[in-house]
Amino acid sequence: MVIGSSTTYLGNEIPGLKGQQVRIFAVLRGGLRPDANPDADDYYVNDNETLARLGGVTAEDCIDAAPIRPDGTTSFVHVDPRAVDLECFAHLQKPSAQ
Repeated sequence: MVIGSSTTYLGNEIPGLKGQQVRIFAVLRGGLRPDANPDADDYYVNDNETLARLGGVTAEDCIDAAPIRPDGTTSFVHVDPRAVDLECFAHLQKPSAQ
């Protein structure tokens, strides 16, 4: 289960969010691709069954997420980090050349 799960933001692109818990609301499929089409039927996927049918989360996806407050509720402000910047998808990141 991806949609509705919680994870930690590990990236640096969203100031003040690093190390914070976020809840996943949807996957923006191909959101990092230059030809991403936000109007496509399969762009904003907010249910796990559809996400699984489409092949799951990839390194080219962004995630619709919201920070989790100390009381367990989520903020009304949503962010769209790269999937690889979330702890649960960090394994999708390509290893850096050394």
